[in-house]
Amino acid sequence: MKKIALLADGWRRYVTYSWVEGIMEGSKELGLDVCLYFYNTNGTWSQDPKFNKGEYALNDLPDLNSFDGVVFDCTNTINQDEIHYMVRKLQSVNVPVVSIGYKVDGFYYVGNDSKRLFRKVMDHMYYEHGCKSFVFAGGPPYHYENRMRFEAFKKALSDYGIPLTADMYMFGDFDYQTGVRYMSDWHENKKPLPDVFLCANDNIAAGLCATAEVLGYKVPQDFKVTGFDNLDKAAYFNPQITTVEHNRGNIGRKVLEIFKALWNGTGDASDKYLDSEFIPAESCGCPNTGRVDYRNYIKNIIKGSVAKEQEEDAVMILQKELEECNEYYDLFERYSDYIQSMKCDGVYVVGVSDLAAARNNAHFRKQGYDIDDEVVLYADDKDNGKLEFKSVNDLMQYMQSVDKNTCYMYYSLHFRDEIVGYVILRNPEFLYDHPEQFDIQSALLKKLENLFKQKVLENTNNELKNLYNHDALTGLYNRVACNEMVIPMFAELEDQNVGCTIVFLDVDDFKDINDTYGHKYGDELLKTVARVLDEQKPEGSMVYRFGGDEFIVFIPGDRHDTAEKYIKRVYDIMEQHSLFISHGIIYTKPGSGKSFDDYLVSADTKMYQLKQQHKQKKDSNFLKGVDISSVPMMVDNNIQIMDREGHVCRVFDFLKLNNVNSVRLRIWNEPDKVPESKGYCSLTYVLEMAHVIKKYKMHFLLDFHYSDYWADPGQQNKTDAWKNLSFDELKEAVHKYTYDVLYRLKIMDCAPDMVQIGNEIRSGMLFPDGAVPQYRQLAALVNEGIRAVRELLPETKVMIHLDQGGRYNCIMPWLDSMFNAGMLPIDAIGLSFYSFWHGTFMDLKDTMSRLIKLYNLPVYIVETAHPWRHCKEDHISKELMETAGLDAGSAEQKKSLEIIMQIAAEVSKDTGKTGVYYWEPVGVPGKGMGTWFENMGMFDEHGRALRGWDAIRDFDPKNPPIKELDKYIESLYEYEETPEVEDFMKLLMIHGNLISNPEFKDGFNNWQIETSLEERQYTLGKDGVFISSDANFDYSISQTVDIEYTGEYIAAVDYRGTNTTGVEVELFMDVEDESGVHTYTSNIFPADVRFVTHLLKPVRLQKNARVTVGLRMHTPPVFAKIKKDKENFTRCNLT
Repeated sequence: MKKIALLADGWRRYVTYSWVEGIMEGSKELGLDVCLYFYNTNGTWSQDPKFNKGEYALNDLPDLNSFDGVVFDCTNTINQDEIHYMVRKLQSVNVPVVSIGYKVDGFYYVGNDSKRLFRKVMDHMYYEHGCKSFVFAGGPPYHYENRMRFEAFKKALSDYGIPLTADMYMFGDFDYQTGVRYMSDWHENKKPLPDVFLCANDNIAAGLCATAEVLGYKVPQDFKVTGFDNLDKAAYFNPQITTVEHNRGNIGRKVLEIFKALWNGTGDASDKYLDSEFIPAESCGCPNTGRVDYRNYIKNIIKGSVAKEQEEDAVMILQKELEECNEYYDLFERYSDYIQSMKCDGVYVVGVSDLAAARNNAHFRKQGYDIDDEVVLYADDKDNGKLEFKSVNDLMQYMQSVDKNTCYMYYSLHFRDEIVGYVILRNPEFLYDHPEQFDIQSALLKKLENLFKQKVLENTNNELKNLYNHDALTGLYNRVACNEMVIPMFAELEDQNVGCTIVFLDVDDFKDINDTYGHKYGDELLKTVARVLDEQKPEGSMVYRFGGDEFIVFIPGDRHDTAEKYIKRVYDIMEQHSLFISHGIIYTKPGSGKSFDDYLVSADTKMYQLKQQHKQKKDSNFLKGVDISSVPMMVDNNIQIMDREGHVCRVFDFLKLNNVNSVRLRIWNEPDKVPESKGYCSLTYVLEMAHVIKKYKMHFLLDFHYSDYWADPGQQNKTDAWKNLSFDELKEAVHKYTYDVLYRLKIMDCAPDMVQIGNEIRSGMLFPDGAVPQYRQLAALVNEGIRAVRELLPETKVMIHLDQGGRYNCIMPWLDSMFNAGMLPIDAIGLSFYSFWHGTFMDLKDTMSRLIKLYNLPVYIVETAHPWRHCKEDHISKELMETAGLDAGSAEQKKSLEIIMQIAAEVSKDTGKTGVYYWEPVGVPGKGMGTWFENMGMFDEHGRALRGWDAIRDFDPKNPPIKELDKYIESLYEYEETPEVEDFMKLLMIHGNLISNPEFKDGFNNWQIETSLEERQYTLGKDGVFISSDANFDYSISQTVDIEYTGEYIAAVDYRGTNTTGVEVELFMDVEDESGVHTYTSNIFPADVRFVTHLLKPVRLQKNARVTVGLRMHTPPVFAKIKKDKENFTRCNLT
């Protein structure tokens, strides 16, 4: 018997059961014994993203490699991250995968040949009906089938010799309301009607036709309409809609035909296209097809309406019955009885142990399943009635023993994004006629969550009754008993002038252990600790669980040696169990006047101090880092730094005092060949610095630039020695150089813990050979560096470092392209994030969390900084900080670091590894170290440490400083327009815009464009011009205007775009008059927080002057937007 997994997302609240029926019926027709495991999600219905996440969690349940084939259907899925996640997951399995309606490299495909079929529709309209003007009324732009239909649309226009313009296509959703909106907007904007609206599906077509009728249009007389899919909306609409038969019923069989060929080894497995048919009808001017029976259709609608009312009544009755249940078993029994009253052969319910036990400290996973933490809560089927299983494994074995041709449908049980279990339905054939399973599931989930809370409350009350003197978990005396027993004994010993020993203990990182392994594991750990403490205690001693993970041991008498040996025995046994504790021990002194509580506080303080020492050793998982590559230059120039109190400090002593635990160094190949480098960052300097890093027992991150000087997105120049090498020679040089540097470090016992292969290489490295988009060549170069690390230092981690830390859509495509091009596995992703260049803080949080989920790799911020002031020669100007969220300032620098570190810690809880590096904080203004240190370092003009160091020193990933971080970040980006812009808008209202076609209604007519980009890389969207490239580029857009009146004129543009090192954008005005040619410019500091209006100061122009006004860009890979109707040129006054 063959096992097939089907992973499918339902259409909103409905289950797509036709695939199941097709597979099960097809297996009989093809003579196959099949067991189908159907994992159904409904992640497109709820407006709550956490609920949808709980639905999609089910996709992580199956072990896909245990199946003989996997079927994947994401045609209804809106969440692109989930699609990417599932595609990557499926690409890693070792069984064949068939994708329905969505082509993926490496998967077999079953679905429509949408390009061919849509072309057939267009040819019919062009050749049979003589249509010359076309509009594509599309669905979601990201949807695969919509994209294929749009590709066919563009290709047909090209073949007909009709140019494509921006007003010839629209994108929305696949529903009826999208068609309503398309027609309403078209009418409201008074656009000329095309000959035909070609709709991506029948829903859109029906909505468009219905709205046209309301607005007084007639289809097909005023214009024609076509659809796709042959839904009832098309066949029975008036006018009957021209469409394409989707033939969904054959999909399941087509899937099996592929699998059968693969299983039998016949070698004829290939993509399968449906036998779909073009159906011309009234909406395009053809006659009614005559295929429909209107009477039976109306009859079925009436019968369906009655059935739906009955079903809604039945669901309401079920909800009432569920609400009456007070036990899990009763709840699932009522649910099962309802399901099995329809066509369903069995119901099995699995829950996590915390749900079953209804613990008051329950912790539910948000991703992944653990069969060892699951129990069978209910099982009932028509073959054997009520069943009991000791474990989920027993249930799985039972299911596999059932006869052939069985379908098991799984759906998730979850409280929003918290996974509490799943339900399995055996042969749920009722779903074909009653696909509204989601309504029943929702009723069950609602009651299950309420019942869980009710049982938690009951259990808590019962525990309170039993926990007066004894700890229910460990069996030890509790805190109440400690107060009642120990304090009188302490007083009695005090009267006898006899001392005693008090030991205060707790478990290290217990909260993290609970969060990671679950409360069941945590409880077992506490019981182990309690047992060891109690079994090893000296005679006459008492052990108490004081609360949580805290324990007290009271040893009467002056037995110091006995107490020390006891502690040693406990530590030795704990280590054997991989458990770690901290303790504080106090020996009392009779007659001191101190109470038992006083001694207990002292023991607690000692315990806390020891715990902090343990924590500092373990906290290397959160790297508090600095890049201090310029320190040798500072030392050579006798520049000193001071702490906040004004005491002169050595650099590394200062770093240690501020809890810095990692240092990043850059290395340039031959900096002596570049005078500006002054020879720093050479191998010699790196070796010296690495020796000190290791002396101070710090983590060491080495940053290879593979250049003689700076390498960043704007410049990735080869080292001079490699300029004339062939590509194969260049690869060999990268490997040898990387290996040689690491070898020198290794023999000095200074090997780095982590290595960057390249610095900010999103635009590539070692230009031109490794420039993007030559991803295969870039991957080959990067791989040589990776191989060198793996060969020499297998324990050292490998990182890839990219800029644009707040731009997920810049980083994810690059990483996907590199992995697809053959880049070897890496251990970490490093990002640069500067709030004035790389997006908002929330953009950073979103990017990091999505990258971690998609690639399952730790993500580090290896470059960040924030200005502490503005000054004459500042490196980052006031203009650039306008959209950074925080102004320049010492307090703001500290707050920026706190935000970024807290973001890194929050998004990295699952991986447990991350870090934040401040770039070049150690330097003093006014000492000739460059403009960076004038306002971007972390020391003031006197060399005294700024407040930002407190953020690094005090940051605790487990106790972050900012409450409700998301709300705080949101509050930083409030914006008001400047008075200058408001004045300009008034002038524009008075004098008008001298720019023609500012809204781009006529495309790029009247605009002059000079660029190195291809046309597809600068397009017109709803906002205006959208420019995007994955390589360095130049772009200029302008208009030439003849001046009719002498006076002052002003230019402006609304611009939004990404920023990084090397971005140059300017608003310009080239003036040609009797006195010659003059150029006026205003630099634009891009920001992608919002559109920002940029002004060019008023320029006096003479009558008959010829003026060219526009925008110029010279940048590394970024994207930019120029808002329509916002590139303006007007006059201030006339003379």
